[in-house]
Amino acid sequence: MSRIFSDDQSSDPPRIDRSKVGDFFAERARRIERVGPVRAVIYQDKHADLAERRDEAEKACLLPLLLLDGSQRVLDVGCGTGRWVGSLLGQCRAYHGLDFSSDLVAYARSRYGAESTCRFSVASMDDFSLASLGEGLPFDRVLCAGVLIYLNDDELLRALRCVADALAPGGRAVFREPVAQGQRLTIKDHFSEELEQDYHAIYRTDSELRTFMAQAMGVQGCQLTDSGDVYGDQTLNNRAETRQRWLVVERAS
Repeated sequence: MSRIFSDDQSSDPPRIDRSKVGDFFAERARRIERVGPVRAVIYQDKHADLAERRDEAEKACLLPLLLLDGSQRVLDVGCGTGRWVGSLLGQCRAYHGLDFSSDLVAYARSRYGAESTCRFSVASMDDFSLASLGEGLPFDRVLCAGVLIYLNDDELLRALRCVADALAPGGRAVFREPVAQGQRLTIKDHFSEELEQDYHAIYRTDSELRTFMAQAMGVQGCQLTDSGDVYGDQTLNNRAETRQRWLVVERAS
């Protein structure tokens, strides 16, 4: 078990093992039948309805930020079980979800693959392109909910560049991310009693995320334009060391 606090400016921050992150999500996929597709990716296994309430609150907060009118092509980075598909399909022209967990994508395809405007790809967030996704046009909107914490700093920079490259001029990316309160918190080989699994993640501060976004996405004319708290109801934010934030990045026309 390891919980490591470090300064934003640390020159050698702790790293997490991506293969162990992959193992974590493979196990989450195996639990879908028992805990359901929402709780499988929002966790909170031992809280009666917290995952479902968080899912509802997240969508109520983020969906208006996407500014959809039915004409947009949407890329869902870290789509997991496809929990956002039902909320997006009727409000966009095309949906493409990607996730590095082949097991989670398999579930999403089994549930939504028959939809003519819906596609899924197995891909890592820090190593994808329009070409690798089989897409000829960039996306008007990108949604990325709770994915960045599973990337090391170098991987995060690559991932944000991939998002910027996939975003159309005039497009908008909406991120939802748990951020550290105070210092960065890295969790390595931490056995979660609640999840009954080892957990690995990096919780960066809000200022760190802003710095990474400016560094990685600014070259493509992308700029952070707005941000805020996801949950108005603080009972949904049951971690003293982190809070859920949303950030909007827009690409110049």
